[in-house]
Amino acid sequence: MKNRLLVPWFPVWALPVLLILAIGTVWVRLAIVRTTYEISQTDSMIRNLQQDREQEELKVTGLRSPRRLETIARVKFGLTQPKAEQVIPMQAERSLSSAR
Repeated sequence: MKNRLLVPWFPVWALPVLLILAIGTVWVRLAIVRTTYEISQTDSMIRNLQQDREQEELKVTGLRSPRRLETIARVKFGLTQPKAEQVIPMQAERSLSSAR
């Protein structure tokens, strides 16, 4: 009986349980690292797309610029500012009442 007390008590099922817990912990940590990497990649892609969008908006703003459109109208199409006798004023009240 004395020999039995000296042998450390270690259940047989403890080693497989510890092994399963260790493997589970490593698996969860790898999943966390993988997910963090995917989130980082997605954030980077979003940032790049936002920068691209801002650049495209600047291009559109430049293309819609009244000064640019006026230059194109003058140079490409030969248009000029209308003379005073070419302007025909329209009255808003008349056009609204005639539409009814």
